[in-house]
Amino acid sequence: MTVSKLRDTLVSADGQPVRVLCGGQGPPVVLLHGFAVTADMWRLNLPALIEAGYSVLALDLPGHGASFRPRRPFCIADLARAVSAVIEAEVAGPVRLVGNSLGGAVASEIALQRPERVSHLVLVNALGLDPCVPVFKRANYWTDLLVPGAVQVLAGPRSWIWRRLSRMIYYAPERAPDGVTILRYPGGWRHNHVGRGWVGWGVFWQLATYRRRLAFAQRRAQLTVPTFILWGEDDQLLPVAHAYTGQALIPGARLHVFPQCGHAPNIEFADEFNRDVIAFFQTT
Repeated sequence: MTVSKLRDTLVSADGQPVRVLCGGQGPPVVLLHGFAVTADMWRLNLPALIEAGYSVLALDLPGHGASFRPRRPFCIADLARAVSAVIEAEVAGPVRLVGNSLGGAVASEIALQRPERVSHLVLVNALGLDPCVPVFKRANYWTDLLVPGAVQVLAGPRSWIWRRLSRMIYYAPERAPDGVTILRYPGGWRHNHVGRGWVGWGVFWQLATYRRRLAFAQRRAQLTVPTFILWGEDDQLLPVAHAYTGQALIPGARLHVFPQCGHAPNIEFADEFNRDVIAFFQTT
């Protein structure tokens, strides 16, 4: 199946619209993107999962893409509840849950809350495994997230601010094909900007202090589902040290680190990423 044959549709999360990319037949895999991108970040991975015999469902988190716009600060627990509602409505049986960055934090929260609904957990450069998060330092939060995020809405995809953000995400930006991520899809970034702001504020407030981030990370030690951590060695947003902290925290967690790779190994090393994830599903 090619990417063009994926169904791009809206489903309901407790009466609210959520956009999903879905296709295939077989055991279900649910994929959650990071902050400020959309389900399109998985377009290099979905066909391989389908060809391996899985059904896939990649969704736009609330406040992102074509999904509903929150009307208040939306924290990780809120996102987890919304995703769980989609899973309950659309997917039968336990799911293989894959999450990148913020989506990884949401995925681990779902696995903690509903372990009977998660058979495998894949955390890709995931938020929430280590309390030392550079981007949550006050200066970095303003210079690396809020200001560039606001400016690029007006500046357009050819501006220096877009190039800067692309370099923050990728070790080698040229590895990212057009249309895979929101950084190459400006219309998608502009859409739902207010909703994304509510999510950003909710997550920042939830994890604003070191103590809160430490408590969040320590809860990951209670995970009981088989877990695979994948990380880009040169991630500028969530350092690779978080991967090793996560492996030490989560009982039995596997780890694979991609050299010369940034925040999205599923894009920069798509083929290797796909092989690793499918092998984890098939052998665990």
